[in-house]
Amino acid sequence: MSNITSIIIVAVLGVIGNIAYFEYRTHKEASKDLLKQRLTDLLLPLYVILHLEEIAIDAWLRSGEGDYAESHSGLPTRILSPIEKIIKENIYLADDQLHIACVDFLHWAYGSDTNARFQDIMNGNFNSAIQDKDFKKFYDVVTHEYNKARHEYLEK
Repeated sequence: MSNITSIIIVAVLGVIGNIAYFEYRTHKEASKDLLKQRLTDLLLPLYVILHLEEIAIDAWLRSGEGDYAESHSGLPTRILSPIEKIIKENIYLADDQLHIACVDFLHWAYGSDTNARFQDIMNGNFNSAIQDKDFKKFYDVVTHEYNKARHEYLEK
């Protein structure tokens, strides 16, 4: 009788162990797939638009052919269209901090007046950069979240 009991206990423990391992692997793979989707659908496109686009604009300004006033005043309209599309389609992938930053960015971009921004620069009012704090916050959050998610994905 004790042999049968031992066999049953080992079989039950084996089944429970296999179920636990299967759940662990499924959870790990699902979290990696979700992280990959978050990276490829939300964070990478935002990062490319913000970071690489601004590097190109900076290089254009340094070349001497660029116009700082035009670049500064056109910032909201220049980046709104591609970023708005990404946010509308993939906001569900954002964590709380990025979600708030996205909403604040859209509010800033829609509320910015290109002509008023241009006039501020032409009138020597360089304090208008204070108005861009939502953009700066959005830029910082996207850059931070992208780098954090990329490192996390590579470690899995």
